[in-house]
Amino acid sequence: MDADDSEYWNTTQVKAFSFDDDILTTQEILAIGQRANLSSSQSDSEGFLSSGAAKPLLPLSSLVSPKVLDLILLAQSGKDPPSKQPKLADSEETVSITLKRLVLGRPCSLHTHRSLKSKTELLDGAVAIGDGNCIISVVLFLIQTLNKKLVYELLSARPTALRHYVSFLQSEGKITELTDLLTMLGRSPEAAMYQYQHHVRAQGNNVDGLLRKLNNLLSNHFNQPGIDVNQAKIVTNYIKFLEWQKCAAVTALSNKSVMECLSHCCAHHWTETAGKIMSPLTLSQQQQITPLQYDWVVLNVHAKLKNWEIVESIFTRKDWFGRSTVSSHIPLTMVIARLHELGSSRRLIATFVNKISNTDEKLQIATHFKVHSVVIETLAKQKDRQGLVNYKMALNPQSEEYILAENTLRTPSIKWKN
Repeated sequence: MDADDSEYWNTTQVKAFSFDDDILTTQEILAIGQRANLSSSQSDSEGFLSSGAAKPLLPLSSLVSPKVLDLILLAQSGKDPPSKQPKLADSEETVSITLKRLVLGRPCSLHTHRSLKSKTELLDGAVAIGDGNCIISVVLFLIQTLNKKLVYELLSARPTALRHYVSFLQSEGKITELTDLLTMLGRSPEAAMYQYQHHVRAQGNNVDGLLRKLNNLLSNHFNQPGIDVNQAKIVTNYIKFLEWQKCAAVTALSNKSVMECLSHCCAHHWTETAGKIMSPLTLSQQQQITPLQYDWVVLNVHAKLKNWEIVESIFTRKDWFGRSTVSSHIPLTMVIARLHELGSSRRLIATFVNKISNTDEKLQIATHFKVHSVVIETLAKQKDRQGLVNYKMALNPQSEEYILAENTLRTPSIKWKN
């Protein structure tokens, strides 16, 4: 190959195409020929300027007829002539091309698939690919062109497609279609729960309207035989909660959760006794709030308000011998950590740390939260002189804790073990 040939192959602007892609039409072939002629004309124009002679340009269609182009294209594709080639309307190859275009986002017409076999193959192919958008496009096409009952039967046999379609209906807020689908599939309790969730999300501040819808839903769906008792209990409790909000008539509590309303009652109606509408105990009993949840809300509310005396009185009790003990459904270490995080006094934290029965755990927690008085006292009880000396060296000289450590080391009644 000489230099001229090499330069041609390196510089040509004619774009090659692959017959492995979708079949090109005659118009596309002509367009390629016209681009080639245009490129050639630009090159010839430059030659004209230098030589002063113009070369005549002929369109590709004048050299080769469209019929011949079709035959060339057919020969290159390796397929039989049209008279011998079988129709591909419902073939596997047509389904694969359609799915390919759907996945790549290319325009395509699903309506070329008219037979049930072809439509079923489309759905199975979309499920096999696993592309959610592709699955939804096929399912919506089936909904448009097939009997709805037949589509639901196809979806029930394909859990992946059904799951995508249920999520689509839920995200689009098409609660009627979703309810019909699940009911026809024998999943009425699930359909009722979707209706419940939809009403709660969509109702806004209209408590009366939401109460009316939920009461109807409770009587028509959740009170029927076979319904999950726990689901019915959820709806019943929420109706009671809405009735409580309506009686409370506090604008700030609109659209608030049960825990947020309990926090409000603890902060503003702490002294009200059980039985009164705004009493924390009344709301807690009505909504079946667990003791752990109740203690956690009370701890956070009063600690944030710096009501340390209330916190201490709630979580400490006197036993039969007059000794103070911790009474909380929250693990003691969590109470200490939360009090420290919310800026509780050292004295109150020390009170709770001292209630830890395990000595090693108490020393570890006291050291972590720098409750120096408890650390010094615990080391003294262990008669660990060396440990106390080392701890004293880490304290700020002349501080109250430093002086306490020094005085403890000088106590003659302690018989140190080291």
